[in-house]
Amino acid sequence: MAKRPGGLVLGAAVLALVVANAGEEQDAAPGTTTPASASGLPASQAAAQRGDLVAASQAMGMQAGPSGRRRDTDCAANAHGQVRDYLLRTPCRTLDRLLFTIRDSRGGTIAVAVAWVDFPTPAQASEFRRIDDIWGTGQINPLPGATAGIPDVRLSGQHYRSRRQGTLAVVAEAEPVTGRQSDALLDQIAGVAVLLPHVAPPSGK
Repeated sequence: MAKRPGGLVLGAAVLALVVANAGEEQDAAPGTTTPASASGLPASQAAAQRGDLVAASQAMGMQAGPSGRRRDTDCAANAHGQVRDYLLRTPCRTLDRLLFTIRDSRGGTIAVAVAWVDFPTPAQASEFRRIDDIWGTGQINPLPGATAGIPDVRLSGQHYRSRRQGTLAVVAEAEPVTGRQSDALLDQIAGVAVLLPHVAPPSGK
């Protein structure tokens, strides 16, 4: 997952300010779903940090949909581009991926992909994040769309957030599936999703 050109990927400590400001987007096109209010955002972030997707979505005025998780140990096999090259040189310990959907207030569907990449050392996790944050360097591949009951998702890198926690690099990206969502809303969703805690699913499932 690589960020859009000119974007700034920040740690969780300052993420709240960034996504709150995103909620101030003006003059959205008619029929476009816009971000949650500033008052609902802290509740959504807190719920995400607890791992409660339902509450996190509801706090943004939306509904959580189907989701699926999977653990792999061959990270390079599930990536491409320079991200894959780095993982070939620096194997991870585990890769946990989550794909879920959110239904917005107008009935549109957003796909959200989150990946937790665990490395032997914090320095390796930081270097992975540095590479992944650069536009055009490839990404961790999302789970198949069928995991969440949608078509396969092509990640554009337009609505991306990342963070590092110890030896863990976390990346999240939101993509529209149906309906019409503002860029600020999709950025906000990615900013909330990246706060989800690392919960390991059964291996290979």
